[in-house]
Amino acid sequence: MSHNCPICNAAGLPDYTKQHVICHQCNSDLKAFFLLDSISSPKKGRFEIFALVGLSLLAILFLGLFIKINIAKKEIIATNIVLKDSISTLTSEKLALKRQNEELSKIKSKEVTVKYVVKKGDYPYKIAQFFYGDGKMYKKIEVDNNLHQPYTLKVGQILLIKISQD
Repeated sequence: MSHNCPICNAAGLPDYTKQHVICHQCNSDLKAFFLLDSISSPKKGRFEIFALVGLSLLAILFLGLFIKINIAKKEIIATNIVLKDSISTLTSEKLALKRQNEELSKIKSKEVTVKYVVKKGDYPYKIAQFFYGDGKMYKKIEVDNNLHQPYTLKVGQILLIKISQD
């Protein structure tokens, strides 16, 4: 792109506001125009570059803070969920232990009924000796199982043996 000389209006000069030029027709030194232009017009682009870089850095900073806050919120939520889950687990385990203790206390205070399957060669005296440690307790087995004399035990027959807890 060619420019005209500001003194003689000769065409074909390079841009005298960007570099030092001497007019080939009037032999004028156009350095003054170069200096005046550099003083009067601020440097374009530097401010825009600094502003763009600054805004970019601010955007990155805010994005980093936003991500950090969201991660912290998720960790807090996850911790709360874990704590709630832990509390509910502990509560359910405590309830289960309480029920087991109640059942154990009921079992300790009551009789336990055992189902006994009669085998070949069994008779009430022998069964009483095994469960009660005293064969004379066979009458209790007869009463508990509604057996009336004369009776015979059959292989596979189920007898209910009630054992009281001491």
